[in-house]
Amino acid sequence: MDTPGLTDTPIKVEFCRRPGLQDVSRPGAEVTRRSGEALAEAMGIVRQMADKVHRAVGSMVQPPSEVELSFGIKFDSEAGALIAKASVEAALNVTLRWGTGATEAAEPLV
Repeated sequence: MDTPGLTDTPIKVEFCRRPGLQDVSRPGAEVTRRSGEALAEAMGIVRQMADKVHRAVGSMVQPPSEVELSFGIKFDSEAGALIAKASVEAALNVTLRWGTGATEAAEPLV
């Protein structure tokens, strides 16, 4: 997805640490690769959540005039991107909002 004014500069992610022995030194290329994979997973989670909510609300006999979904995503060194149990542990907080003016093909606001 191209966004005007933004470059393909890698975004690095700080992963949650797990108990036990940890690799404390990772080459820059490894951090960049793992960060890219984790962000791609996070964007996949956002899309899946939006699609599920959109389908669920669309199938309602009387859908609400507005729908809002908020959730957090955390990054784990072994599991990658996960939905956070609580917003305090989320590294990325996401709010999706749909209004009555949305059309079937419209993308949710992120």
